[in-house]
Amino acid sequence: MGLWSHLNVRRIECPKCHTISDHCVQFFFGGCNDDHLEIGHTLSWGPDGRGEPGHRLVVTDGLGSPCPGCGGPHAPPAVHTPNQFDIFIENDVITHARWATGEFDYDTKDEPDPESDYLVLDDYPPSVTR
Repeated sequence: MGLWSHLNVRRIECPKCHTISDHCVQFFFGGCNDDHLEIGHTLSWGPDGRGEPGHRLVVTDGLGSPCPGCGGPHAPPAVHTPNQFDIFIENDVITHARWATGEFDYDTKDEPDPESDYLVLDDYPPSVTR
């Protein structure tokens, strides 16, 4: 079984209190070799990887930390946790990360890899500004 990968999310603004902070977000998609990645980095793949390489666009969940300013943001149900993030990956390149909004339900999808929560998307949702 693989390890988590880590994404350094820099200067993210809390949508609740507007505090700007940096976060290390763990996620379980790609090579999962304890990689430390940044937005713009390409995922590695290997025998311990989770998910499937080569999708045009996926979103996967990550776990970081809540906002240091307000302890939020608190996404609506079913997320309920201020430390969950959405990570967007386009053609195996990490393109965007944000605190989870509850827009994606990672638990009710048809996924061949139950240990990696991700959704294949046709396009970025309107809520994502890149």
